[in-house]
Amino acid sequence: MRRLIIFLLGLLGFTAVSCDSPDNLNAYGTPHVLFSLKARVVDEQGNPIKGIEVDANEHYWFDNNCYSDENGYFDVSGNLPPGDQYKVRFIDVDGAENGGEFETLELDITDNVKKVAEGSNGWREGEYKAELGEVTLKLKQSTADVNEK
Repeated sequence: MRRLIIFLLGLLGFTAVSCDSPDNLNAYGTPHVLFSLKARVVDEQGNPIKGIEVDANEHYWFDNNCYSDENGYFDVSGNLPPGDQYKVRFIDVDGAENGGEFETLELDITDNVKKVAEGSNGWREGEYKAELGEVTLKLKQSTADVNEK
C-alpha cells in the first residue's frame, strides 16, 4: 500500500524538493529587476509641464503611476519582469489645467536603459535605470485649428 501511495504521489508531481540550495535563496515570487526612470516633461517652448502621468503599468513596471512635479521632473522606481523592450507613456490627465491639453506620447526607451548593478542570489536579476533628459509634449490641435487647414 505504501508503494502505491508513493507511486501515485510521484505520478501527480509531488516530490521532495529542498529550497536550501544557493540558487533558490530568496526565490519567492517571480524573476525581476529593479528599474528606475527619470526625466523632465516640457512643452514645445521648453516650459515644464506639471501633472503629466507617467504610465508604464501596462508593462508591469511600477505599482503606482507617478506625475511630473511643478518643474516637470519625475523620478520613479519599481520592480519589473526582466525583458529587452521598455516603453512608457506620458498622459495629460488634467486637460488644459497645466498650460494646455497635450497629446499622449508613447516612447520606446529601450536604447536608454543601462544596467547599473548585477543581480543577487535568487530571482533578482540586477538593477537598471533610464534617464531621458527632456521629454517634449505637443499641444493637441483644437477642432477649430483642424478645420482651418
